[in-house]
Amino acid sequence: MRPPIMLAQLQGASIDEERHRGEEQRHARHRSLIDAQGERPSLPARLAAAALRIARRKRHSLTNYPCRLPSGKIGRTAVIRSGGEWTLVCWVA
Repeated sequence: MRPPIMLAQLQGASIDEERHRGEEQRHARHRSLIDAQGERPSLPARLAAAALRIARRKRHSLTNYPCRLPSGKIGRTAVIRSGGEWTLVCWVA
């Protein structure tokens, strides 16, 4: 004769079943999110980008007008605030 099934056993089985429901989909979604993130740029590249952002913060507006840099390359005219006045300067584009 089989022993009687206790309520705790039934509850435990249903709790385990509920806990694992949709587990494969959750794992697949998590893996796809990790794959979608890709790799980050290296620390030196991120620091260089931050330095460029800080350096470019000085300029107010970059226009579409080309200008010649001292190195001979073509830059773009930028409007910056210098000594309380707005000044046009040639900026590396």
